[in-house]
Amino acid sequence: MLEFGFALKKFIGFWLLPMSLCVLLMASGLVLLWIRKYQTVGKSLTTVGLIALILFSWNPTANFLLRPIEHQTPIFDVKEHVDYIVVLGNQTNADRTMPPINHLSSTALKRLLEGLRIFSAQPHSKLVVSGYNEKGMSCAEIYANAAIALGANHDRIIQLREPKDTREEAIATKAIVQDARIALVTSASHMPRALEYFKQQNINAIAAPTNHITPRAHNSSWKFDAQGLQKSERAIYESLGRLWQWMNK
Repeated sequence: MLEFGFALKKFIGFWLLPMSLCVLLMASGLVLLWIRKYQTVGKSLTTVGLIALILFSWNPTANFLLRPIEHQTPIFDVKEHVDYIVVLGNQTNADRTMPPINHLSSTALKRLLEGLRIFSAQPHSKLVVSGYNEKGMSCAEIYANAAIALGANHDRIIQLREPKDTREEAIATKAIVQDARIALVTSASHMPRALEYFKQQNINAIAAPTNHITPRAHNSSWKFDAQGLQKSERAIYESLGRLWQWMNK
């Protein structure tokens, strides 16, 4: 049942993201344009899909949506003492013909590097890396291999290979850290939702956001581009995630 709920959440989330939704609207509209009876509906759907795609790809719109989510917490001050640094999972690709660093997505790499920045300043801390993979090496294992390749001591690394999502990561982390103080490392856009899950487990977590993709200042590019669409997708994905979180409290 839990597996079904996880798959359903991912399926619904995919079709509500800007790119998927816009393509669905325009594709449906184009199909209906070939049916005389529904040509008016087809024109409306195609027009709405195109306008939505333009708006979501426009950087001022994208920054407006994502900036309030990304800049809720300041960057981590390494002078803050923590016992554990917890790096949440992201996409990985376990290609053994490539160096360990190349197994990480750009987002995963930024999360790991931020974790190592804090880890190197906290000589008595432990690095907790998390994330599963349906096939092959887990995200946690890939994180650990990359961290070791960058000079981290493997005896100070703990792997959580089973968690599939942020809620499961929080539950698994609680079993390890108990009442200890942790630095929670994840993308800035993901941080508000992640902090809430860790708060639900009564974990003493300090935010360590990374991978900011919107400027703190309100000046931005006026271009329509793929980066703008990416920002809109992150904002809507996290908003849907917070809604799901609220519904399942």
